[in-house]
Amino acid sequence: MQDEQNTKNPFASELCDYVQDRKTFYCMPGHKQGKGAPAFLKKVWGEKVFSYDITEVSRSDVLAYPKKELMHAQQRSAEIMGAERTWFLVNGSSVGIHAILGAIVKPGEKVLVHRECHKAVLMGLVFSGAVPIYLEPVPNLPEYAYGSVDLQKVEELLEKHDIKLVLVTSPNYYGISLDVAAIAKICHEHDVLLFVDEAHGTHFTFHENFPMQALRAGADYVVQSMHKTLGGLYQTALLHSAGTSEFFDERVDHMLSMLQSTSPSALFLMSIDAALEEVHQKGEELYGGLIEMLEALRGQLNTSKFGVVVPPEGVLSAGNFSGFDPCKIIFRSISMDEVNLIHIKEALSDSYGIEIELAGEDHMLLTLSMADAVDLERTKKNLIHFAKTIDKLFSDGVGYVEEQDEFVDHRELPIFELTPRDAFYAKKRVQQISEAEHLISASMVCIYPPGYPLIIPGERIHEAAIHKIYHDFAKGFTIIGITEDAGELFIDVIEEPVT
Repeated sequence: MQDEQNTKNPFASELCDYVQDRKTFYCMPGHKQGKGAPAFLKKVWGEKVFSYDITEVSRSDVLAYPKKELMHAQQRSAEIMGAERTWFLVNGSSVGIHAILGAIVKPGEKVLVHRECHKAVLMGLVFSGAVPIYLEPVPNLPEYAYGSVDLQKVEELLEKHDIKLVLVTSPNYYGISLDVAAIAKICHEHDVLLFVDEAHGTHFTFHENFPMQALRAGADYVVQSMHKTLGGLYQTALLHSAGTSEFFDERVDHMLSMLQSTSPSALFLMSIDAALEEVHQKGEELYGGLIEMLEALRGQLNTSKFGVVVPPEGVLSAGNFSGFDPCKIIFRSISMDEVNLIHIKEALSDSYGIEIELAGEDHMLLTLSMADAVDLERTKKNLIHFAKTIDKLFSDGVGYVEEQDEFVDHRELPIFELTPRDAFYAKKRVQQISEAEHLISASMVCIYPPGYPLIIPGERIHEAAIHKIYHDFAKGFTIIGITEDAGELFIDVIEEPVT
């Protein structure tokens, strides 16, 4: 039985044996398996967790150049996920994005990237020096359908530019997944590699009722978070290669050795190893039960104030989406009045101890996982209680806004003057946002939720973007990339003329 466990959890099992065999440590870390750890943390966490907070000692493997159990664990993960190669990541999916951009796209070379990408992609452009060709979204789609792709536009841009890599996000935060197979076909017809940020879709491998996993759909590289939908610790992620290019795979090895910590805690690596094996063994059964329960329950979650959104076929086809994650539940207000459901999110947390994924002005998102499938009856009761609670809160006036706002969101592609890298190194000054129209931004402005960039460094600031910043700031959204002083908002802009 122990040999079988070692095969299924090669790294985690080896570390357990190692810790049990060692009694005295004259090596790092300084807390010495918890003996020197802060008393407060030992009381909260227990002492045993510190026993596994070790890195690259005599019997453990080296993350940058794995040769033993860690290599076997990554090979096992590749087998489970259908990859030719898999790398364990301890700096989140972000480091996988940076490694791929740095390995494949040289400074000055072009990458086709969606305008509504994660901010980690833009940081990767600064790091790599790649020149972005931005793919604009399909207009007039609901907010939950952000990240949409016009396939004809992809083809046109690949024919017009000498692009080295196409990078798309699928699924988006709301679980809406692109037709990756169609995008992959176009990319490969033009001999261009496709990289998919699948951070929110790691669980797609484990049940046929999820959208098709990006590797199976033909992507060349895929990054996935282990903590968003599976049982891994925060910071843990996977990077996969389909084996299209051994040359680039070797470059990825070198990039990750530069970008990842040289002292990765075994806690993170064990977490990846064990969590992936757990979902491999139990995921199909547990997710099957959860999906079946949710499909039967959705209608019961509709209330007099809120409806559960099922993305209609028209929206999916217009945005070239292939489907949606049934474990994401979107509640949308059906009120004709102005609402702000951020206030309901706050009330749920403060008064009921309920945390949800996100809240926008007129909608809320819940994320369910394999953990919610362990006790389906309890999950069902909790969801019904949740629907009744938000209905009551709204009836009591929480989330209602008296003044109507005529703001209309925009998704126009701005004018780009500088690459993100050039903007990063350019001379900057601080400017009041109300007077920043047409100036070149030095800041990346992201509004949460869902967190994709509203303004990107190197682009001229659009009037509609300024309007949205003031609108969302007044509503209580979290805005990264601006500062506030005495009630006014400021942004960093590029000094012109640019030298």
